[in-house]
Amino acid sequence: MNGLVKTMDDGNGGEIKLVGNALTFILYKSYFGRDLLNDIVAFAKNSADAATVKKFGKLKIETVTDVALLSEAEQEELLSAVGGFKFDSEFVLNFIAALMATAQYPARADVTDIIIQIPPHWIADKTVVSELMEFLALFITDKKKKTLAAGGGGL
Repeated sequence: MNGLVKTMDDGNGGEIKLVGNALTFILYKSYFGRDLLNDIVAFAKNSADAATVKKFGKLKIETVTDVALLSEAEQEELLSAVGGFKFDSEFVLNFIAALMATAQYPARADVTDIIIQIPPHWIADKTVVSELMEFLALFITDKKKKTLAAGGGGL
């Protein structure tokens, strides 16, 4: 399986599996009606502190396409800048739900059933946040690498 797989402690003696891959984009869109990469960029821009907003300006990030065009070093700089921002809890819950739904595929659970499985403390847990940042990094950096590796990237 391509992508990233993580098993997280649910705080009650159980585990929750998260999987991030190309299917995550489709499931996110089907459950929430929005594009995952666009939501990642909006989440970062809307939740960032002043220093992070300046970083977005310095790197000239206006759209998700701009993120894909960054060098690997610039992407790492961006991810480190957004690593400490305040979270939009709806996005975080939706993102976790999409990762959980990807792990459960081919079963297709109701999104409410998935969300109620998410431990509430995950929203503010630094370990969970760190793990989510790895998934965000995967989606940002892999997009560029796969596009360039496939011979794409421009006309």
